[in-house]
Amino acid sequence: MTKRMGQGQSVSTIDKERRFAAAMSVSMRVANARFAGKGWRFWHFDANAGCGWNHAANVPGSPLVFWHIAHECLLGMQPAPYFCDHDPIAVEQLRSRLAGDPAAAGSILLPGDNEDGLRLFASRIRHAENPKFAVGAVMIDPNGYFYRSAKGIGAPVAGISAFAAEFPRIDLILNLNMRTFLLQRGAGHAVEPPRAVLDGLRKKHWLVARAGGQSRHLLAVGRNMPTGDHRAIGFHYADSQLGRKILDVDAAPDRSDDLFGEAA
Repeated sequence: MTKRMGQGQSVSTIDKERRFAAAMSVSMRVANARFAGKGWRFWHFDANAGCGWNHAANVPGSPLVFWHIAHECLLGMQPAPYFCDHDPIAVEQLRSRLAGDPAAAGSILLPGDNEDGLRLFASRIRHAENPKFAVGAVMIDPNGYFYRSAKGIGAPVAGISAFAAEFPRIDLILNLNMRTFLLQRGAGHAVEPPRAVLDGLRKKHWLVARAGGQSRHLLAVGRNMPTGDHRAIGFHYADSQLGRKILDVDAAPDRSDDLFGEAA
């Protein structure tokens, strides 16, 4: 049974990284199509970036996925990525992995709290560009739900809404664990349902997708410019019939293994 669970987790992790790549490509391709060759940066902030590799599933982590997609999609823009993690050892391991790609030498690595990292990221953009016109993406994968504990562990809940208001052209990419949400809600924690989370983040257009496996992830991309629903890579408008089904976590039994499988 243990072996079977591990395999399921690996499949879920691989699916998650594939969808990360899809989500990043949506933001990058749209930005590159409009601003390539004009000296624009593509700003990117990755909270909980980790060490760059998921050893359990033996797949690249989100920072390496970012650079892989950037090489394919940002053909005329300068990547400006910031990778933040509270574990300094993981940050040094990430630094070592990025050293194998000369282009990734410009990555900024931030050991520390992701709220502090997000504030620094915002200040760097302000110093370089007009916040209203800066383009890029912020990715939040808290290894849980959109929640921050009393000890400061979790997503940068306090700062992200204000950030989104100040930088309207920078997309938000959220990867939220719905099993964690159900457990936290069942324990009486003050957690908002997915729809309320998205509604509070100041983005006019949301694309949502499901990732299967035991962890039941919701992946959401928030933008202020519509880009189509991208059904070929599993993303649907949040207000479409399929989008509403994806966001309605109460519509399926709590222990259904395919609660966050492909929407049909």
